[in-house]
Amino acid sequence: MDKRDILVIVDDMEVNRAILSEVFQSEYRILEAENGEQALMFIEHYRSRIAAVLLDLIMPMKDGYQVMEQMEKKKFLPEIPVVVITSEDSYDCEVRAFDMGASDIIRKPFEPYVVKRRVENVVDLHRHRQHLEELVEEQATSLRESNEVMIDALSSVIEYRSLESGQHILRIRMFTKILLEDVARSYQEYGLDERRIEIISRAASMHDVGKIAIPDSVLNKPGRLTPEEFEVMKTHSLKGCEILAGLDRMNDKEYQQYAYNICRYHHERWDGNGYPDGLRGDRIPICAQVVGLADAYDALTTERIYKKAYSQEKAYNMILNGECGTFSPKLLECFKNVRDSFAGLARDYADGRSPKSDLMIGGGMKRNVMETGTGTLEQGQMKYFSLLRYLESTVIELDISTGVYHVIYLSDNNFQLLRSGGLFEKALYNFTKEMIHPSDREKVLYSFGEYLYEFFNGGMIKQSWKFRVYDQMKEEYRWNTATLLRIDVENPHQRKVIIIWHPEELIQEERRLPQHFGEGTEAMRDLFAGMQKCVYDKWCTIEYVNESFLKLVDYTRDEIKEKFHNHFIEMICPADRDRVKRQMREQRNAGNTIEVEYRLESKNGQIIWVLDKCRVVTEQDGREYLYCLLIDITKTRMAQEELRMSLERHEIIMDQSNDIIFEWDIDGDSIVYSSNWEKKFGYAPIRESVGSRIPAASHLHPADRPEFLNLMREIADGLPYKEAEVRIAKADGSYSWFRIRATAQFDGRGRAVKSVGVIIDIDDEKKKTEELIDKAGRDSLTNLLNKAVSRKKIKDCLAKGGYRGKAAMLIIDLDNFKGMNDRFGHMFGDAVLKEFAGILDSLFRREDIVSRIGGDEFLVFMPRCASLVVVMEKAERILQLFKEIFLENLGEDCFSCSIGVSVCPDNGNDYDTLFLSADKALYMAKGQGKNRCLFYNPEAMGHGPEKLLAAKTRIDSEAGIPYDLSGVIREIFGKLYAIHDFEEAVESILAFTGKYFRVSRAYIFEDSEDGNACSNTYEWCNTGIEAEKDSLQDIVYAQVGNSYKENFKEQNIFYCPDVAALPDTQREILERQGIRSTLQCAIMDSGRFRGFVGFDDCVKKRLWTQEQVEALTFVAQILSIFLLKERANGREKGAVDNLHRILDNQNAWIYVVDMDTYEFLYVNEKTRSTVTDAEVGKKCYRSLLGRGDICDDCPIQDTNFRKDCSREMYNPMLKLWVIVNTSMIRWGKREACLVSCRDITCYKEPKLQENQA
Repeated sequence: MDKRDILVIVDDMEVNRAILSEVFQSEYRILEAENGEQALMFIEHYRSRIAAVLLDLIMPMKDGYQVMEQMEKKKFLPEIPVVVITSEDSYDCEVRAFDMGASDIIRKPFEPYVVKRRVENVVDLHRHRQHLEELVEEQATSLRESNEVMIDALSSVIEYRSLESGQHILRIRMFTKILLEDVARSYQEYGLDERRIEIISRAASMHDVGKIAIPDSVLNKPGRLTPEEFEVMKTHSLKGCEILAGLDRMNDKEYQQYAYNICRYHHERWDGNGYPDGLRGDRIPICAQVVGLADAYDALTTERIYKKAYSQEKAYNMILNGECGTFSPKLLECFKNVRDSFAGLARDYADGRSPKSDLMIGGGMKRNVMETGTGTLEQGQMKYFSLLRYLESTVIELDISTGVYHVIYLSDNNFQLLRSGGLFEKALYNFTKEMIHPSDREKVLYSFGEYLYEFFNGGMIKQSWKFRVYDQMKEEYRWNTATLLRIDVENPHQRKVIIIWHPEELIQEERRLPQHFGEGTEAMRDLFAGMQKCVYDKWCTIEYVNESFLKLVDYTRDEIKEKFHNHFIEMICPADRDRVKRQMREQRNAGNTIEVEYRLESKNGQIIWVLDKCRVVTEQDGREYLYCLLIDITKTRMAQEELRMSLERHEIIMDQSNDIIFEWDIDGDSIVYSSNWEKKFGYAPIRESVGSRIPAASHLHPADRPEFLNLMREIADGLPYKEAEVRIAKADGSYSWFRIRATAQFDGRGRAVKSVGVIIDIDDEKKKTEELIDKAGRDSLTNLLNKAVSRKKIKDCLAKGGYRGKAAMLIIDLDNFKGMNDRFGHMFGDAVLKEFAGILDSLFRREDIVSRIGGDEFLVFMPRCASLVVVMEKAERILQLFKEIFLENLGEDCFSCSIGVSVCPDNGNDYDTLFLSADKALYMAKGQGKNRCLFYNPEAMGHGPEKLLAAKTRIDSEAGIPYDLSGVIREIFGKLYAIHDFEEAVESILAFTGKYFRVSRAYIFEDSEDGNACSNTYEWCNTGIEAEKDSLQDIVYAQVGNSYKENFKEQNIFYCPDVAALPDTQREILERQGIRSTLQCAIMDSGRFRGFVGFDDCVKKRLWTQEQVEALTFVAQILSIFLLKERANGREKGAVDNLHRILDNQNAWIYVVDMDTYEFLYVNEKTRSTVTDAEVGKKCYRSLLGRGDICDDCPIQDTNFRKDCSREMYNPMLKLWVIVNTSMIRWGKREACLVSCRDITCYKEPKLQENQA
């Protein structure tokens, strides 16, 4: 079900529509209509999505009563509630509106809030009523199902007693439903819909309920019944009616009536030979006719105590040919359509199987029976049978695939034997043996037996023969024409034919074309591109072609025979063949002339378009031939193709541009639109009688209709070009802005006869422009209207009389605001202004004008005041809420505001007069002690404002709540230096700060190295506040809006008294943590953002005072400094540890030595493990060389001069030659020498031995 989110406002007064639209636009899509005609159009188009209609009664064109009358006729009122809003106050008007279906009546002038609540109540009640109706329907369905269970139980008892079928009742219900569905599709006059079919199919269970009163000796007799016993059996119809008549307490009377009719009349027959009442024709209820046929089919195809089951095919033929009584011709046609369905159900639900009955009950018709019926089917059948009577022909329908045949019409008794036997072969044999001349018998059996397969395989349509049939009245053989006609269906697997036997003494031959077809004058040969004669079979086998045709395709006759086997269909381009065959079949069904267009491919590959005009002729051999004249239309088709491509290119361009092109025929009063109109709007445009229909009812917004009509009028009067911007409703019920550009076209006399133009979607452009205009007209801090815009709006309202009765102007001034700024800071003052603006915006109606007109001054204009008491209540509420701001944040109401009020028209009718009056009242309020509201009194406030100037500007000093910042600093530094564990110190400082300033949560976030993400590294939570640290790790800034860091642009502080004002992505992540207000301070490292320290209030919206901001900012800065230092130390220590690991893994003796003391500052793993005395703090020359002082050639000394040094040395303690490399480095805060020694003994000793030798 579609969501009902559209409200239709119908009123010829624009101001009323504007007021109501303003009230409801936040909850509904609004469609505005200025007359009843347009309202009905909207209701028709959007009926499934309309929540309610707000309807005025007195309007042009169609008034409100006529609208409700039309809604009642079209059954809209049960779906859509109507709320009448009218100035009529008579009793008769009220009674008439309610009698016509109005849900509520509201009188003008109205209070918008009251209208809103009453409309909401009406919509809610309507929704509940619809829900209740659905529940009632569900209960009714449940009740019917309960009744059906009992009925099925009774039917099962009957089945069990009669011993005739285990699933008989279930199959009857299913057969009935399927056959009824086909009847409904074909014959709408029976009024069968889905609900009736369901009831009838369920009532079919009761058709044999009367058999419970038949004696067992008759009911279960194994053989044929005697006439007397059959009379007893026939009474079961009436016995069943007596049983049903006794169920007078059955709730569903419709079901009971159907069950009664089925039980009584299901054995009646179309020709009047049924029982018990001998009804004839359509006097038999259709429900009984269908059940009777279904019962007969089931009786034939199932085994009974007195007979074996017949095959599906034989049962079908017996019913069609009247062996079970005569049924309605209409019903038999439908019976043919459902043959496969009947056979499938009979197989799936055969006796002995127990499928679930709900398989039959569920579902429903596959398509809407009322939409797909063929209204002319019965007429066509009547004409068909009238023609058969006129021709006096015997007609048989035969399906050779299934063997099913139906003698549709019997002209005389000479063909009676065609109805003998269950199979067509048997009936044909009996007829041929008894009624056909001996000389023709073999040919008859072949023609309607073996030849049928050749007929279909050859694609033949018609074949005729002459046979002699015995005339029983004249006692002689008489010539008859037997014609075989293919029933031309699209499915090639269906093989159905009509066989027609027409008795004639002399068969008049059809005219044939001349034997020398194609021979003619030179002019004739030039006129036609080719002539040919073909057999009318599936290949169109060529019998003759003329020279012009051969020249056209550039083939010889032998080449055609060799390449195409004389099959003309193979010469046609493959892409066209199926279409040509279909068109030929369709045109042949309508007559004996055929005209088709297709492409041929010549020998050299050239494509040739031809127009083929054919005539179908039956010749003496009984076969049909096509005589064809071909006309070369290649050039014409190429021109058409070029035009099509041009149009297609045009459509592509239009689709890409998204604009709508139109052409207005001024004289014809019609407009043609490009095809993308409906794609754009979702409904068809007004195309005809546009001059009268568009003004009366269109999708134009009523406020824009004059602009559009002016464009039409000026273009029609001869203006060459004009533009207009209008709003047009779309399929979803919303209005979008469009720019219409129209250019006139003139005739020879200079009169405008047409106009072409384009409709351009400018909705996004218009909305952006309106947003910019709205933004420019608002105060940047509070987002309220600024003084200039509010002044204009108020003036416009006063000029149009939009205040409707009384209006009030309020000027509000915040007392001692300068002192507030001086004491608590400008950030606190700005927060107060924003908070107060939010209070005003929420306190007043949408139609009220709220603005900031100065630093600490606000103005409110209230049109349509019901009472001055309401104004005073609003003013007192403002005074109270303003003081609560400070009670919540500072603990006392140390600030206030004053209000002056003027009333229209009592104190003036123009803006300046009202403003001056309200300003005087404000001065008086401040002079009387502030924190009050005064209405303007000309007698008491007649003096000028200069006398009250001091009252307004005097600054009083109110006490705030002091914070001991020096004490906070001492506490923080004390913790930092007293607690050696840095982590513990930070957590202790956060806990102290949070408790001291009564915040909910204090925390630190640190950025990742790349600055793209942050993590919560420290957190303290007040009592009752849940910790969020674990869930706030690796938060990617891009996921909360890359602009998050921009929040810190003012002095590296993010000051937010209300998180609801943040962008959605930021607001959502903060609200999930329960945060209502926050103050965050950036951690900056050499100008780079590295994270932030934050303080949250999760209990209330908090206005952070200047003292609080300064104190918390200082705390954050201290934490930032120590945190950055700790992180730097951590990184340095990490780098040193990494260096130590690298040096320890080297295969060399590496150590660092103080260049002044020669003490070890670092020793690597290899040195420690090799030289046990090598430890930090010991002398290098003593530990490594066992010396008491430094070496004479110490490389460390050389490093002082050369920075880097390298030499070979012998170590007597290790008995090794080493190469020593030294470098001057910075180790910590001192200069040192890095020494690296590598073993070169393996290279040095062989060289020494060589020198000694």
